[in-house]
Amino acid sequence: MNPPEWLVNIADLPAKFESDNFQFPLRGGDESTRKGAVLILFSGNKYAPEVLITLRSSQMRSHAGQPSFPGGAVDASDKDAISAALRESEEEVGLRSETVEVIGLLPELWLPPSNFHVSPVLAWWRDPHEIAPQSVEEVVRAENISLIELAHPANRSNVRHKSGYIGPAFNVAEMLIWGFTAGIIDRILHHSGYEREWDHEKIIELAP
Repeated sequence: MNPPEWLVNIADLPAKFESDNFQFPLRGGDESTRKGAVLILFSGNKYAPEVLITLRSSQMRSHAGQPSFPGGAVDASDKDAISAALRESEEEVGLRSETVEVIGLLPELWLPPSNFHVSPVLAWWRDPHEIAPQSVEEVVRAENISLIELAHPANRSNVRHKSGYIGPAFNVAEMLIWGFTAGIIDRILHHSGYEREWDHEKIIELAP
């Protein structure tokens, strides 16, 4: 499959994120902070990319029931963040790593709630195939969602958590995407040229 034209803008994201005033801290943590990785997997037709979003099981210890990119902790068996993100994606949704072309890494981000340094891995799904949750204890859904749908003003809002956190959110595919995942999507839309004007005053209160 020939690379779509939109892949050029996606490939530029690592450099643009380096100078981005991102809402999550780029530094922090201590010796107890663990390493993690997520896969931001783009596919779709020649007109617009789609990104893979999974819905975490309500049984998970952290971020239970939340939409997220596939990924998890970097294990001792992993060579690096890329191999960890691909391994976790295979375990969660059956993604075959040989069908994926890695584009690059976004800056490592610190997630204080779970105390992880997370490396987002950008990739193009060169040869898409059928995927599905492999273990309902981890993931219950896997959806490819268009950046155009994510950017639609009717699907955008902010959310407010009981902790006081306020950040971007996306209400798509019967999922409310917020937190770390939504923060990255927000900046991807901005830097890739898909962002549209939306109502920043619209706030959804998260259930306690």
